Amino acid sequence: MVLLINYTGDPLSVDLLKGLTERGHPARAIPDLYRDPARISWRLDTDRSSTSCRLGAGTANSDVEISAVFVRKSPFVRKEGWALDEATYVHAEKEAAVLGWIWGLPCPVINRYPPEVWFEPVESLQFWHGRIERFDLELESTQEEQVERSYPVAVIGSRVVWDQAAPGRLIRINDSLVGFAESLGLTYIEFQIADSMSKPQVAAVELFPKNDGFCLSSRREIINELIDCLTRSRSSGPVRNASDSWF
Repeated sequence: MVLLINYTGDPLSVDLLKGLTERGHPARAIPDLYRDPARISWRLDTDRSSTSCRLGAGTANSDVEISAVFVRKSPFVRKEGWALDEATYVHAEKEAAVLGWIWGLPCPVINRYPPEVWFEPVESLQFWHGRIERFDLELESTQEEQVERSYPVAVIGSRVVWDQAAPGRLIRINDSLVGFAESLGLTYIEFQIADSMSKPQVAAVELFPKNDGFCLSSRREIINELIDCLTRSRSSGPVRNASDSWF
């Protein structure tokens, strides 16, 4: 079964769930792993972690019965009557538990986020300067007079999907965009690429894609690629260790 974690009913999640179902893949949308009707049991030992997932009143499914997981970032919600520090603490604990759980799963996960961005989403484009240059990409220059507009582009595995309105000359940076995503260990990310006549420039990096900036046909293509990534293999992704570094 494919699990959609932190499902909020946004268009991307709705389209993905519908696409999986229409193609005959059992799928389940779970708004919150740690509230009814879902319940996670998690066991750790020195060799590996194991989990069981109970969905509603049904029987528990072990981690080997989960075929794939699609993860969204859960929004911070402060319940009525809760102090801000209490709500923040509970939210952080739940986020840490979800992150630890997805890193221990033996199935494909989109995305198995590094803690560096899971807890502190990157808001500054300049944060990416060194990594952008490593893959022969350029950041958008605010003084570039030849930049006409920017276009959304999604990287899903080794596939690159441009919005249909994007000029064909921009595809020459496809390999660089794929390399950038792979260097982060992520399967699915989005960019905004500014159309500079001298060289395409990165105007935004979105590690938590929303899929809402694309035309209908491009959104469908992205959904199809996501389904393929979730269902083509049971093998797990690369595992980072303590010696790994982003930069």
